Amino acid sequence: MTILEMKDEKAQLIEKNKAIFEKADAEKRSVTAEENSDVASNLQRLSMLDLQERNATFESNSDGVPIKDTFKVKAPKESFSLIKAINDRVNQRGLSDAAKDVFALGRNSFSRSGVTPEGDFVLPVSKRADITAGIATEGQEVVAEDKKQILPPLSDKLVFTQLGTQYLTGLVGNSSIPTYDGTTVKWKSEIETAEDGGGEFSEVNLAPKRITAYLHVSKTFLAQDASGAENLLYSNIVGSTARLIESTVLGNAIGSTTQPAGMAYKLASGNENTEPAVVPTNAILVAMEAAVDGANALVGNLAYVTNAGGRAILKSIDKGTDTGEMLCEDNMVNGYQLVVTNSATDAAGTDLSQGDLLVFGNWADLVIGQWGGYDITVDPYSRAKFNQVVIVINTYVDVKNARGVTGTGVNAVDYATSFAPKAIILE
Repeated sequence: MTILEMKDEKAQLIEKNKAIFEKADAEKRSVTAEENSDVASNLQRLSMLDLQERNATFESNSDGVPIKDTFKVKAPKESFSLIKAINDRVNQRGLSDAAKDVFALGRNSFSRSGVTPEGDFVLPVSKRADITAGIATEGQEVVAEDKKQILPPLSDKLVFTQLGTQYLTGLVGNSSIPTYDGTTVKWKSEIETAEDGGGEFSEVNLAPKRITAYLHVSKTFLAQDASGAENLLYSNIVGSTARLIESTVLGNAIGSTTQPAGMAYKLASGNENTEPAVVPTNAILVAMEAAVDGANALVGNLAYVTNAGGRAILKSIDKGTDTGEMLCEDNMVNGYQLVVTNSATDAAGTDLSQGDLLVFGNWADLVIGQWGGYDITVDPYSRAKFNQVVIVINTYVDVKNARGVTGTGVNAVDYATSFAPKAIILE
């Protein structure tokens, strides 16, 4: 059998197996035992033909070297490296093809979102596997096919993810989340006229708000070429963004067109829901749960959130009088999980010098939206005397409660119905 005949038979065997699976798919069933046997037999024959073809190829060359072009060895593909791109920028070298392709994808993601990036580099919030989808000029030739993410998702660094919040990417322009307040039914007598029981539709608007952060990175660190250093840099970029989101949402600042509202804003001095910090009791905790229940939000991903100080307070207070059962035990409060993050402010309440924030609510109603990816500017000059490079990060995010109010909703009512914030202190 000639090499050409071997190739022809291999192609026929591949087509036979393909036809078997396509038939099973079309009939919406699994392959039968007989079909499975045929597939296995075809694969066995294919394996034998591969060996025969390789042997025949070597035998046809007197030197024992494969015939030219029969087996092509692919040149190793160049992997994208943010550290290398930063080094190239610092040392005024041209970017690699891999970096150019990745940054082009990043700029494309921003252009779709309606936000214009202005930095040196633009990283997309997408998987490297998506970038190497096999399309020439879009990363096929140069980006390593290791199916890792260029950047860890922002959601991986948010404690809110542990709480089951909604995380939306790829947003375009100002986006709205439709909400529905449910259908109402009533008892009526036999001849009474039925009333319209349809609920009302409304929306919560998300608008891109700029987050900016910066990292000081030593030139010695940038000289590393290990994957660990690369991953650490990525993790710091995303981590700094995540920490700012959490500290803002679990802070006490008023919402505006440039930042989301803080949940502790409702408690802060001078605002419409001013509350002093209190010593927590079981009755207070039950009242918080009742407030959420009264808004028909006692469903979904229910949990308490506080900081380390707040947890210490809850663990030190008896549920009653000498019952031996504390308000918090094993990170559980009244049967609900207690999640601790030091992003939760310790300056809540009318007296902003004291008061650890404690929030109870349905975290599935919290929505975090992100536009585009990460816009990165490399500043090699301002910290040069410290042998450091400043990396400035910009990204666009908004956070709202899906059960908030219609319209802009830029203050305390962003979290009006699904959450019950409280400021707690230990006397």
